[in-house]
Amino acid sequence: MTPLMMHEIETPQSMQDSFAAMLEQSFEIALKPGVIVAGEVMRIERDGLYVDIGGKSEGFVPLREVPNCRTEADLESNYKIGQICEMYILQDVDADGNDVHYVLSIRKVMMWKNWDKLTEIQASGEIVTTTVTGITKGGVIVNIMGYKGFVPASQLRVAKTLGELVGDELPAIILEVDRTKNKLILSHREAIFRQKASQRAETMSKLTERDVVDGHVVKITDFGAFIDINGIDGLLPLSEITWRRIKHPSEVLELGQKLTVQVLTVDRDLQRISLSLKRLEKDPWDSVTEMFKPGDVVPGKISKMLGSGALAELTPGVEAYCAYDAAVTQFFVGETYTFNVVSLSPDERRITLGQSK
Repeated sequence: MTPLMMHEIETPQSMQDSFAAMLEQSFEIALKPGVIVAGEVMRIERDGLYVDIGGKSEGFVPLREVPNCRTEADLESNYKIGQICEMYILQDVDADGNDVHYVLSIRKVMMWKNWDKLTEIQASGEIVTTTVTGITKGGVIVNIMGYKGFVPASQLRVAKTLGELVGDELPAIILEVDRTKNKLILSHREAIFRQKASQRAETMSKLTERDVVDGHVVKITDFGAFIDINGIDGLLPLSEITWRRIKHPSEVLELGQKLTVQVLTVDRDLQRISLSLKRLEKDPWDSVTEMFKPGDVVPGKISKMLGSGALAELTPGVEAYCAYDAAVTQFFVGETYTFNVVSLSPDERRITLGQSK
């Protein structure tokens, strides 16, 4: 969606007639700050536009108040003598007690009209193109039609960090427009969801449990990661990433990383799929009897402290329990100690350890 341009040179005749009528009315209304009037361009100079709005003296539009113009050349490219535009009266300056020189803004009229346009776009559900201009706590700042909008991190669907998005264009849906609070909230995730609707439907119709599919990481959360599988964001839970104990998916995964995963469940009613990465690897518990036997002396790295003991990782994905007396021995998470294998119950995924003397 392109911004409404108030300064196009080739004005349609109907619009020109309308502006001409407004110009006539400008001669009759009280010219004061806060009023929108029509003005006719009389001179184009380096510092801005000099216009006739029907007052006692010329009105002036400073360069900063002319949208999309930074130089005199820009002004001459976008405006012509005799052109009529809508203008907002910012202030009047009493120069000598008689003549009044009005300071005007074309930019402010455009911005006000764009608020109305943004409200219309929100109501229609139209997808707009935004540009990421910065990052902030909880999301990114985007530019849309000259305004600053906010896309919360929860409404992003990109395989990049927030900092990597600066300068990128993102399609988005407008969620909230509040002119009084200068508030504009958008969703990139919803726009992608709509854009990929047909692809998602086709993928969902073909997926079945135990399928092995390729995808890439588009979002990482505390409870898992979302993997794009041909337009569908499948959930890879934390517990299905690896056989090892990890605290966060970022210990193993990165945004944008390509993965081959197995489909665990398909819910066509809710349009959801769950995935597993670890089930494409051999379960380490299947071979514990080959690696350990009662009486073995083995090293173990403390992975978690419990109220009555500790868990020690003997090999990636295999943890064993050791009871201990804190008054006698102290264990620290991350440190490696020597243990005796007391018992093994592979079917119950349980190994009991004793403290080695």
